Amino acid sequence: MIWSYRPYKNPVAKRRYLRTVYIMYAIGFILVVYRYYQLGLTDEFLIPSLALLATITFFSVLILRKPKFCYTDVNYIYTGGTKIRKDDAEFYPDFENLIVEVRGRVNKNLYFERREDLDRFLKDVGQGRVRL
Repeated sequence: MIWSYRPYKNPVAKRRYLRTVYIMYAIGFILVVYRYYQLGLTDEFLIPSLALLATITFFSVLILRKPKFCYTDVNYIYTGGTKIRKDDAEFYPDFENLIVEVRGRVNKNLYFERREDLDRFLKDVGQGRVRL
């Protein structure tokens, strides 16, 4: 089974990625303030500062809008560079937020855009390992 999600459509994933964006903006703001104290209000300050803030804005939109793909096969779940063995994991679904918390060797949250994808994933995993 293959599914994808975009972080801006799942509220929990959106909060997670927005935290990353806020950290990037905070670092950018600190750099801008440092450059302001170093150079003052000149062209050497304004142009790189605006370019930095435009770059951070572009990457934040890219992070939130880019679809993330995950898939399962007979024995494993592949998500974001992580390979999780189905037999070693327990699954805790949250139907309201469209999340499945996977606990095992690797603790990970799996996000979904639609309820149908979540139901198909739980059916594919098997009901014996799903904890409600």
